[in-house]
Amino acid sequence: VVDGLGVGGAEMLVVTLLKNLEGYNLHLIVLGKPDTLVKEIPASCKVTVLGFKTYRDIPSCALFIRRYIKRNRIQVVHSHLYWSNVTVRLATPRKIPVFNCIQNISSMASYTANRLSLYLERITYRERHHIIAVSKAVLDDFNQWVGLRGPATVLYNIIGDEFFTAEPKQFFTKEKIKLVAVGNLRKQKNYPYLLKAFQSMPPHVSLDIYGIGPLKENIEQEIEARGLNIALRGLQPNMHQVLRQYDAYVMCSTHEGLSLALMEAMSSGLPAFLSDIPVQRESGEDAAEYFDLN
Repeated sequence: VVDGLGVGGAEMLVVTLLKNLEGYNLHLIVLGKPDTLVKEIPASCKVTVLGFKTYRDIPSCALFIRRYIKRNRIQVVHSHLYWSNVTVRLATPRKIPVFNCIQNISSMASYTANRLSLYLERITYRERHHIIAVSKAVLDDFNQWVGLRGPATVLYNIIGDEFFTAEPKQFFTKEKIKLVAVGNLRKQKNYPYLLKAFQSMPPHVSLDIYGIGPLKENIEQEIEARGLNIALRGLQPNMHQVLRQYDAYVMCSTHEGLSLALMEAMSSGLPAFLSDIPVQRESGEDAAEYFDLN
């Protein structure tokens, strides 16, 4: 069960998992709209879309999922993202294992913005629900705000083998340095920080940003007004081929779960320049350069 299938790290992870799980009878329930990645779901997986819109839809969706589990004799339930986790806990009979995957720093992504989300998390979470966190930072945050009551596992995100086929960068052309950033155009990714940095960047350094999102128009206006050497490239398939065209990867997020885009860039051989936040240190360790967001 997943909230939606728009292009994002958690959604890409679900697609990758479904493509690589062999020998299982797979069912995918999408709470919201099917969106971009639905075409990536393998034909062997049965897909159901529920049309979830607000928290008021939780009871009806939970009832549907409970009946679906019984009708299809589901043996294991695995949910991704906040609304799916809450709904699945209410829907799944006690005897069936439930795995709730947490993909982000919940306090910053949900709880502080909407206290109702914290309340729902606490009242639906039980000892029998197995928490899977994509990083230690994510698990520590959940434990601090909600409190672990049962089994929990840190399981780092996976990426496709195709990203490991690139040769690491052997040289750079000082006269033209091409940076790349990958991530949806939303507040968490902190793109205004990069825009401000590029106001004083030498002209031979460029930045291409891959992603879509609600801040697209604002970012475009700032780039044009300031004459910045930055281009928005939208969504591109075959990022394993696109990334190797660049010299280095840059990411200035205020918070992350465990960035798939970062893993893909580093696996493609790109040096990484990252915001100095705990989860980036956990991701890049001593293989990256870190900068202070202040």
